[in-house]
Amino acid sequence: MSDKIIDFNELKNKAKDKDIDKFEDYIYSMYYNLAEGKMNMADFSKNIMSYMQDNDISQDKLLNIQKKILERYGFDSSSIDEQFKIPGFNMNSSGLNYETMKKTISFQEKYKSRISTKAMSEYFIKNEKNDLKVLLEKEDVILISEKNIDLNDNELNEFLCSYKKVIEDNKIQIVLCENIKSYEY
Repeated sequence: MSDKIIDFNELKNKAKDKDIDKFEDYIYSMYYNLAEGKMNMADFSKNIMSYMQDNDISQDKLLNIQKKILERYGFDSSSIDEQFKIPGFNMNSSGLNYETMKKTISFQEKYKSRISTKAMSEYFIKNEKNDLKVLLEKEDVILISEKNIDLNDNELNEFLCSYKKVIEDNKIQIVLCENIKSYEY
């Protein structure tokens, strides 16, 4: 008789090629929806949780599937912590941090009538006239600074003109947030 002990959890959580292919296709379809703005990160997280339930996939198995996908594309799975820094979908030493993901989903559900998740671009200007952050979301532009904002700043105006061309010369709505105060809570 053999002294070898069979670890059924290891067998159950092993990532098979068909599991990897199926999950990869699913993720790609969601990334396209995410890129097109049809889905936000909260929806993305919910869909992952639903996928896991629908396909009876444990956290460990999902982590193994993700590692195999990364290996397919030449990524070192040992540095997976640094490769996924998505709020609510982060990694820890034992895999996905599902508690954080659940909290994020719960928060989104609780405030869903008054909260929305948007994809924004961020740009920084630091020169003699301004030290500010610019947030861009479609036609909305928010200028944020701890000081007064100098609208005669050539770099700022050049940036705004360039951005306006990107959105096909539509009018942009600029909100000034100057002399702001911030604090840790």
